[in-house]
Amino acid sequence: MKIICEKCHVVYHFDEQKINPDGSAFRCFNCRHIFTVTPEFYDPLSFKKTEPEASPQLKTASLPKKSSPEPLPAPTQSKSDTPETQAPFTKTRSIKLSLFSNIKGDFSGAISAAIITLPMSIGYGIIAFAPLGLQFAPQAALLGIYTAIFGAFIAAFLGGTPLQITGPKAPLTLILSAVIANLCIQLPTTIENREILIVGMGALCVGFAGFFQLLFGILRLGNLVKFVPFPVVSGFMNGIAILLIIKQIKPLMGMNIHTSLFTLFTKTNAFQPLTLIVGLTTLSVLFLSKRYNKIKIIPSSLMGLGSGTLLYYLLSLFASPEMMGPIVGNIDVKFPQPNIFPQLMAAAQQIDVWVYIPDILISGFVLGLLASMESLLSSVVSDNLTDSRHNSTQELVGQGLANISCACFGALPGAGSVPRSLASYNAGGRTRLSGMFCGLFIFVVIMSIGKLVGKIPMAAIAGIIISVGISLFDSWTMNLLKKLTAPKDQRRDALMNLMITLTVAAITVSINLIVAVGIGVAIASGLFMSKMGKSIIKRKYFGNQFHSKKMRSLSNSDLLEKEGNQIVIFELQGPLFFGSAENLSTQVEEAMNTARYCIVDMKRVTEIDSTGANILTQLKRSFEKEKKYLLFTYLKENKALWGFLEIMDISPQLKDLRFFSDTDAALEWSEDNLLSSLPQLTGTQNEVPLEDMDIVKGFTHDELEVLRQKLYLETYNDGEPIFREGDPGRDLFFLTKGSVSVKIRLRERNQLKRIFTFTSGVIFGEVALLDGKPRSADIWAEEKDTEVYRLSLDDFDVFRRERPEIAIKLIQNIARALTRHLRRSSDEVRALEDS
Repeated sequence: MKIICEKCHVVYHFDEQKINPDGSAFRCFNCRHIFTVTPEFYDPLSFKKTEPEASPQLKTASLPKKSSPEPLPAPTQSKSDTPETQAPFTKTRSIKLSLFSNIKGDFSGAISAAIITLPMSIGYGIIAFAPLGLQFAPQAALLGIYTAIFGAFIAAFLGGTPLQITGPKAPLTLILSAVIANLCIQLPTTIENREILIVGMGALCVGFAGFFQLLFGILRLGNLVKFVPFPVVSGFMNGIAILLIIKQIKPLMGMNIHTSLFTLFTKTNAFQPLTLIVGLTTLSVLFLSKRYNKIKIIPSSLMGLGSGTLLYYLLSLFASPEMMGPIVGNIDVKFPQPNIFPQLMAAAQQIDVWVYIPDILISGFVLGLLASMESLLSSVVSDNLTDSRHNSTQELVGQGLANISCACFGALPGAGSVPRSLASYNAGGRTRLSGMFCGLFIFVVIMSIGKLVGKIPMAAIAGIIISVGISLFDSWTMNLLKKLTAPKDQRRDALMNLMITLTVAAITVSINLIVAVGIGVAIASGLFMSKMGKSIIKRKYFGNQFHSKKMRSLSNSDLLEKEGNQIVIFELQGPLFFGSAENLSTQVEEAMNTARYCIVDMKRVTEIDSTGANILTQLKRSFEKEKKYLLFTYLKENKALWGFLEIMDISPQLKDLRFFSDTDAALEWSEDNLLSSLPQLTGTQNEVPLEDMDIVKGFTHDELEVLRQKLYLETYNDGEPIFREGDPGRDLFFLTKGSVSVKIRLRERNQLKRIFTFTSGVIFGEVALLDGKPRSADIWAEEKDTEVYRLSLDDFDVFRRERPEIAIKLIQNIARALTRHLRRSSDEVRALEDS
């Protein structure tokens, strides 16, 4: 089944039989538009009309049959290149190919990827080294191309994702540009070999990034580097989009790079109209060809770049060179030499390089982290294309070594790219040979026609980069704005995410990208810690709302409903750590004002730290001082939690407390202890005379004696069955001494599970008496010398015929007991749902 994204027309493949009939929300990998996928969503007839078999119009992608939502963040990363994802592809079965088994397809894929990569590499190189001035633009373009050559080749050769095509990326470029700009400010213009120093220290930053990627891979941190909060990534990408567009306004309009944009409002000749026309033509043709391109072998960026360049030289026939704006410049094409670090060492004698190392090291770490995220998320999308699984460790090692090699040439940092990988796949690329061929193809092109590359106008390059900036804006942010009108809880979460996103975007634009990422992660972590600190208590309820599985007489149940608020139960969920421990302590101590018994259910506690452990000892001391009871459930059975308490030497301090294997057992103990302290208790703890039982309520003395004459006293030992599930008996039982348990048999496990425990003063067997069906469960005696009175069905029928008043009162009291049990169950459900 094929589904088309209604916004960007990407085609996805789903297994129709596995789609939820009620529909499932799905986010497009490419444009992040969210739409609902249902089996009725697809109309084969309408699809054939909108998508011919070989339509070049539609971008396509493919999913695993389960349509896992795991790779959803990928589009945010992939949009940092260009919207060059238009060539459709057909999903094929995953086949492991050897390196040279698909040479023709890999070569074709390499050419397609190189056509997309080359103009972007030139633009990114110019952006990264723009602070060095327009005169450095030819060399900057060459350094961007070096990344496309060596990054693509080495990452493909050593990486863990065969389909991956590596090259410069917008986020990485802007981080390096911030580093270069900072160095340009700090190093005086009069210093010798200033450009070598700046480029060399920028290369050192790229080298550190590669080293950190290598370290991530060696330490197997491939999954950890993806745990950057999504609002931070979204704000980061929006900020980069704004920065990219702002940085290209001057080249687009032919303005001097050192001129302020505010001069546009004061000087009419501050920009070149013809240059603006070239840039806008490039941008317009790119977006029009993206939508209406019928020649799928020509990427939109190449059509836009070609149109802008052609128009530039046509206009130059009729206009002076001053009116046309600059071109890339004369590229000094020569064989690449990895000598930037020796040159840096020679020039570094003039300055104290160690002063700059801390900032470069921090920037390198951020570069390495973002490059790893870019590559790994691109790898996830590549896996979806091939139904394979990448090796995260090997991929990070390969990407790290690729960036270290790029650093040796003074080039830009690189990372895996979804559009380039997709272009390679669509053209036939299947193995790592495609990425290697891509680097070699770009190398051959630049060595042979590098002079022509230098003739590309800067305005056309600016148009290409602006298109990338526009594609980077995250639609998820717009969805957050729409959710501000949602219900209160959703609105609060949307507002928090939007605040993080806008803060990161604003800091990215106004300060720098590194500070933005740091502050964004800090804000997101702080909000998360705050939220976790409040959510440790999943549920709180009292003993008058919720009872144990021990079924007591109605009078004793009434006592528990009246006095049960002296029992409080706290169900915990999540980590008990320094952020949540104090909140737990405060709420428990507040409950102590009215409660005598506090049950702490730790079944869902995932972790505990030293602060959380010490809070437990503080609570113990508080309860002992007040002579109240603190009970824990599921604590000793959790080896991780109890083991930590033993390591911290906390367990000996808790040994005097009561520990239970489940909350019901703790609640039962608390109820028994509470009832034993109440003077209103009916009978003793384990014996209730027949005349005090609820089943004989309303009986006269004579009626009670008549009933007693028909009852048969039976005594059972602990663990002895009274009747079994499926037995045909319909007798009614009066429990006057001891206790019995209702158990059902789990046939697959071949074991019994306790459902309820009946205490003295309770009847059982009434269901079979009323409906005439076999017994629905086992009844087992739980205490020695358990005494029950049996009323047979025959004797009940005698009452019904000869003493109907006794039969009616028995049925009324049975109905009253069943009604009370039903009401109690409803109250318990309400208490659990409301708490």
